[in-house]
Amino acid sequence: MKFSIPQKYRLGTLLYNKKFIVILSIVLAFALWLGIAMVENPVRQQTFTDISASVTLEGTAASDLGLGIISDVASQRFSVTVSGPNYIVSSLKAEDFSLSASTIDINSAGTFNLEVTATSNTNKSGYTITSISPSNIDVTVDFIDTKEFTIVPKLIGVSASEGLVAETPVVANSQQSTVTVKGPRSTIEKIATVGTIAEVNNTLATSQTFNSDVVLYDSNDKILYRYTADGTVYDSNDNIITNSYLTLSFTNVKVTQPISKKKTVNCKAVFSNLPAGMTDEDIKYKLSQSKVTVIGTPEIIDKIENISLSPIDFRTVSTTASSFEVSASLPDGVKILENIEFFTVDINVSGYAETTLEIKNIRCLGLSGDLKAKTDKSIRVKLCGPQNVIKNIKASDLFAVIDLTDKTAGDYTVEAVIKSDVYDNIWQVGTYSTSVTLY
Repeated sequence: MKFSIPQKYRLGTLLYNKKFIVILSIVLAFALWLGIAMVENPVRQQTFTDISASVTLEGTAASDLGLGIISDVASQRFSVTVSGPNYIVSSLKAEDFSLSASTIDINSAGTFNLEVTATSNTNKSGYTITSISPSNIDVTVDFIDTKEFTIVPKLIGVSASEGLVAETPVVANSQQSTVTVKGPRSTIEKIATVGTIAEVNNTLATSQTFNSDVVLYDSNDKILYRYTADGTVYDSNDNIITNSYLTLSFTNVKVTQPISKKKTVNCKAVFSNLPAGMTDEDIKYKLSQSKVTVIGTPEIIDKIENISLSPIDFRTVSTTASSFEVSASLPDGVKILENIEFFTVDINVSGYAETTLEIKNIRCLGLSGDLKAKTDKSIRVKLCGPQNVIKNIKASDLFAVIDLTDKTAGDYTVEAVIKSDVYDNIWQVGTYSTSVTLY
């Protein structure tokens, strides 16, 4: 079978087709222009600007040593000049280039001048990178340290209403009493203290809490940096800085200004385990400090009439042991301005005497009805009381009480409390116990 081209597609016929002639003219014109462009202007240079360089210590020996970059690499900008055919160069963009500097040789703190190199981010080829400007970058590295500081809060312009006292400010959140600062060793070593600061400039009648800045001070109490709650950093001249190269565990701090009231009150001793016939008022004693000035919130201070000392167990009082050191029992939020930790209580034991007796009458309390108890035959005890009572007291005037509540069959050692049905102004000196068998 013989194949033949249709008449309308034959070259001779197409040459008389206007549409074909138009398309052919466009193709030939473009080919002619491309050929002329390549012959007349084969190479073109172009410079791309505002390109950043990537510099990192990740994966290097410097990183393993604890070094970190502390210079502002990100803000530095570079220009890249390329050379190549016009039709290739004209299609490139600044984003097609990646700049970097190798930190592989850094192994100590200092400033290093590193060469900047460029690589292509695109699959386009046929051009050459001829220059990078600047060709080098200065990179400062230092050891990165972490240090914890106790926060020292400060409020400016605080005064208290008449009759009240403005105490030392405190950090409102106890978990923010210390702050952790991480950064270059050269900077960390300059930090002597960390505090908070806020301007109040007001007279206060009640305690109030204020938002405060975190401030880093040097050894001369001069400000190094000040951090606001929103993370803005200021230098010593109140100029905003873009990077202090320090990281703080927090910069949002609330500080409470306590407004308190003072009051001078009497102190009184308190006793426990007194004989049935004696009260605290019956005990004659002297205090090393009979009056103190207390300070606290006004509503609590107004209710305080006197300060009670921690109880003295009267079983420890005798003619040979009559002086005791005790602390004050204070309501929460109240303290003594004189900063007294202990008070000495000297009990007047003149007119008292001691004796030792063998107590055979042992009484059981709380013994289960289906059990019996077998105890020691006697308990030897020391007693103290008025001389005229001690002179005439007999063992038969006394008995020992032991508590067996909730105890089951078995052997126990239990406390024995000495009592009397005859006298209510004597007391045991010391503590005593007895062995008991329940069966």
